[in-house]
Amino acid sequence: MIKVLIVDDEKLERVLISKGFPWEEHGFQIIGEASSGMEALEFIKHRRPELIITDINMPHMDGLKLAEHIYSLYEKVHVIIITGYREFEYARQAVKLGVEDFLLKPVDMNELSDIAARIKMKIGKEKAHEQEVEMLKQNVSADQDILMESFFQRLVEQRITKEEAEKKLHAYSCEALLDSCCCLSIHIKEENQDMEPHKKAMKLFREHEIPQTISFLHYMKHMIIFCVGSSVTKGKEIAREFHQVLSDNRLSAIIGISGIQHGFWGIGTAFTESEHALSASVLLGGNQVITYEEYLRVKEKNPGKLMFDWDDFLFSLTNGISERVWTFIEDYISGIRNSKVTEVEYLRLMTMDLTSKAGSTLHKYGDSLEQLIGEEALYEGIRGIQSLEDCRRFLKDCMNLILDYHNGKKTKQGNKVVREALSYLNENFCDPNLSLKTAAANVYSNESYLSRVFKKEVGLSLIEYVMKKRIEESILLLNTTDLKVYEIAEKVGFRDSHYFSICFKKHVGVTVKEFKQR
Repeated sequence: MIKVLIVDDEKLERVLISKGFPWEEHGFQIIGEASSGMEALEFIKHRRPELIITDINMPHMDGLKLAEHIYSLYEKVHVIIITGYREFEYARQAVKLGVEDFLLKPVDMNELSDIAARIKMKIGKEKAHEQEVEMLKQNVSADQDILMESFFQRLVEQRITKEEAEKKLHAYSCEALLDSCCCLSIHIKEENQDMEPHKKAMKLFREHEIPQTISFLHYMKHMIIFCVGSSVTKGKEIAREFHQVLSDNRLSAIIGISGIQHGFWGIGTAFTESEHALSASVLLGGNQVITYEEYLRVKEKNPGKLMFDWDDFLFSLTNGISERVWTFIEDYISGIRNSKVTEVEYLRLMTMDLTSKAGSTLHKYGDSLEQLIGEEALYEGIRGIQSLEDCRRFLKDCMNLILDYHNGKKTKQGNKVVREALSYLNENFCDPNLSLKTAAANVYSNESYLSRVFKKEVGLSLIEYVMKKRIEESILLLNTTDLKVYEIAEKVGFRDSHYFSICFKKHVGVTVKEFKQR
């Protein structure tokens, strides 16, 4: 219903307009009457009518002055002027103010019906437009949130350049993160698969409006909070207070807290420290706040340093190079054995460290090791480790699951990459500058990966395939043109006609001259 206010200093006129027209049947509701301009302004302030019908000739404040006040305060109110005066000047002033229409006394109800219908349609369109604008704002806001979340995910994993990070942080008004920060990594136990506890936790945190904090969801399992500025030193206090909020809302959570870090590289370090702190929950228990210092105290039992090439290990795991993965696992086991630490807790912590790191390779697909194995099964498996052999067996089971996952992804991606590479090669095989490097760059792939999947899918190496296409094209030219050998060689991508002749003989079985004489 469109809300209507009737303004007239004469009671009878107000009654005639109010009772003389079936307002509700036409989608309107009379919400009040006023006998003066001042009374009308006070009513409008509290009730906000959408349509005001006012007499023009009233003491103290006439209808035109009232309309002027209304439009200066409320843009979306519609005004109809009722007047007994026919002077043009009134009409001109009213139109200038933005008055919708005029009604002459005595009011003709048919005329009122026509004007009401026009205004109703206009208000309907305005509301529809407002809804579209609001929807657009919400979509833009949602898109902005997604972009920011994606940026922070890449930032904490150091998958972004320093220059781009600084530019984006300034754009998002988060440049304080570059000075100093403390990271809180929050893992919430999913009691019910139909619920989204991390989104609920995020909503609870933002409702508390804790100043100088940056919060976002990191893929599907963790909520990340960065404390910046003066809140850095309060990181532990913020973590414990928020843990209590989560508990009050029946959410079981582990919060890992980093130390205080500085600068661009400190952002990734803080994130890694908070993740390490989380991993210590296997030994220290769940549903609590764990600091990076507590994690280090557990690791202090190790008298030596375990040397491990994490980048190479994760690359091998992600790209399905199982032989190297198993070599790394054995090296890791040997490192634990050589540390001479006999405590079972240390063995479990080292196992959790490696599985946590390996599981991070699933994040870019929105998955986690907890989802592949099951959260309870994962932690029970680690807690069940009693010996180095148990450790080896558990790690191999986990790595097999992760390798199978990545191989399944790579098969789909490999097929797509090969299709794109074939399309590029078929169009450019006559280009003398064509190479594995240029082909890989064109399809946005790693050279080694493209070479491997291409050979697997096509049965020929990429270079062999290009050579085959060039020889086939040269045969076509020999059969259909009178071009000289060096001209054909040049057309199909050979810079050296002598080398072309050698390749032709090797693939066709006869020389170019012998082929032409057939």
